Amino acid sequence: MTQKPAYELQSTPQLIIADGAGTLFDPKSIVPAYAFKRTFSEEGIGVDIPTICLYMGMEKIKHIELLLNESAVLEQFEEIYGRAPDNEDIDRIYSLFQDQLYPSAKETEEIEGVKEAAYRLKDAGIPLIMTTGYDRKMVDETMKKLPWLNEVLTASFTGSDVKNGRPAPDMIYLAMKEAGIENPAYAVKVGDTKVDVKASDNAGMSGVLVLSGSIETRDDAEKTNTEIGRKHLILPSFIDVVNYTIDGTLPDKIKELNNLFK
Repeated sequence: MTQKPAYELQSTPQLIIADGAGTLFDPKSIVPAYAFKRTFSEEGIGVDIPTICLYMGMEKIKHIELLLNESAVLEQFEEIYGRAPDNEDIDRIYSLFQDQLYPSAKETEEIEGVKEAAYRLKDAGIPLIMTTGYDRKMVDETMKKLPWLNEVLTASFTGSDVKNGRPAPDMIYLAMKEAGIENPAYAVKVGDTKVDVKASDNAGMSGVLVLSGSIETRDDAEKTNTEIGRKHLILPSFIDVVNYTIDGTLPDKIKELNNLFK
């Protein structure tokens, strides 16, 4: 697939929209990943972490639906129940997942240096808004463990706040409205999953893929870009996004990316 150019920033971003787990906190997104694994184990179904990570970043109930459609998972489900899963199964498994997820919020760890970077962004007067596949209760539970999020975030939006979760751009549009930004060329979306950068594409916004979450290597990030069909800037972590924002070079990094592949 021939990749399209990255959407370009017209200036230093006036808004940064960032994913939660894997980008702002929870290195490698292990909290939701292992909650999914434990949930399916309760059903007698084994799902490996790489399969779970295929859909990381989606609204969690949609994530469950997609996992149930994976051939290895579907085969196990049909062997146990003698039929294909239906919407009631999805709802039931989602309820089990919530029972696993909410208590695990206390296990959420920081990504080294991100808290300090977020405070630097706040001091620079640039709004930071979080969008996440978590629901509001999980966001609240996570903030109990990491109270600094309340201080650095202008706002946060979850899949339950919009009609369509990622990769639809609905949460991005809410974030832009909150920050008073009308043109997506003056904002950037930062995330660690395929659906994060797909959402930025759907909003016509620059997307940055960081390697602190479920995508851990540059090779895998480049593969993600190829699968999506658009170039996205790849950086080690949110810290680099903040550094390049504050020194004014982030727009140039994206322009250089486009020029490199012309």
